[in-house]
Amino acid sequence: MSILMYKQRFKPPNFNKTPKCNYAHIRYIATRPGASKNEGMSHGLFGKLQPGNLTEFETWQEVAKEVRELSYKKVNIFRSVISLTPETAAELGLKDHNAWENYIEKHINTLASKNGISRKNLSWVCAHHNEPSHPHIHVVFWDKNQKTMKNFVSPKVADSIRIQLIKETFAEKIADYCRAKEKQKFEMKEVTDDLVKDFDDYMKTIYPKEYKKLKEVAGKIDDEELKDIPIDSVLKGIDLSPISIRLFQLKDILPKKGRLYYQLLPEDAKERVDRLVEDLKQGIPHIKQLIDEYADTKSKIAMLYDADPENVERHKGKAIKEMDKLIANRLIVVIKTLVNKEFELSKLEYSKEYKSYKTQQIICEILVMIEQNVDDLNTDYIDRQKAESTELSKRAKKELYLRNRDKGMGK
Repeated sequence: MSILMYKQRFKPPNFNKTPKCNYAHIRYIATRPGASKNEGMSHGLFGKLQPGNLTEFETWQEVAKEVRELSYKKVNIFRSVISLTPETAAELGLKDHNAWENYIEKHINTLASKNGISRKNLSWVCAHHNEPSHPHIHVVFWDKNQKTMKNFVSPKVADSIRIQLIKETFAEKIADYCRAKEKQKFEMKEVTDDLVKDFDDYMKTIYPKEYKKLKEVAGKIDDEELKDIPIDSVLKGIDLSPISIRLFQLKDILPKKGRLYYQLLPEDAKERVDRLVEDLKQGIPHIKQLIDEYADTKSKIAMLYDADPENVERHKGKAIKEMDKLIANRLIVVIKTLVNKEFELSKLEYSKEYKSYKTQQIICEILVMIEQNVDDLNTDYIDRQKAESTELSKRAKKELYLRNRDKGMGK
């Protein structure tokens, strides 16, 4: 079955938000639910930043930071997706992480050459998403020595890549198709774009339902690619009504005048805010995942200066409390806005739909805030790690030496 979709986009290099959006996109494809993870890692990012062997990157942050820095230099960062039906993926043997690595390594130069990128200047990273309805691979690639910024790439480029991928991926099937059609003196070098189109149209008539379904589900990938936070996928299957009800109940008990900060709240209001923050973390896994990542990175930074492993959990706990407080204050800021609006509109009766909308908006703001803090902290950690000439800072090494000396191990 030859059903293959290819899409390609890039954020305008001259937009102010493009560097941060490209950073967020790397994180998204590497860590989102459904991403096939590298063995022993919490992410699935792999690729080649320079010619040589394929690399399963130790951290996605190292790649995201490089992409962000290149974005500040106006380098085009191309985002692409190759999507297949489950049947096609199975037929091609694309059943696991390694198989997808081999597949994209074999075909990556097609994406590059069609976009005018030479092999020696090509950098690329990927993540395979094992979606049951449309297994697909996200490919991010760029010209590391690009001289001229591109503001537009013709849609014909993506069409050309799709045709070439079909040629390369289904060479034997195209040959069988030609023989069945009694094409004379067929040789693979004679495969033309028109022949591939003829073959693809033929396969669509054989598998119309599969093709239609793939086209529908692959069409949604654009939204996932271009949104910094795919809120629909984050909240999929989660009932927000209990959170929505409690959010608006909280609005009614908070002070209507004066400054609203977590530390200044009455104790009963503070306890209710704490419970709501905790329920947000437990009810929305993506929030908890980001906070855990923040806490892990925070403890890693602390351990650059503190060699005592017993303090790791203390540093993590402190980081979680710090993030809880940030979420609480963000909630209060949004609630303050609701209070002001209610006052202006003379006790407006909020509809269920409006409450649901505002709840999603609040969650989205919280996610944006947390993700930005996580990104900034990850960058800080990488910078500090590189600044250290050894694995431990001088202070940490001194602490380790003194502790071992007290145990009779120091020399």
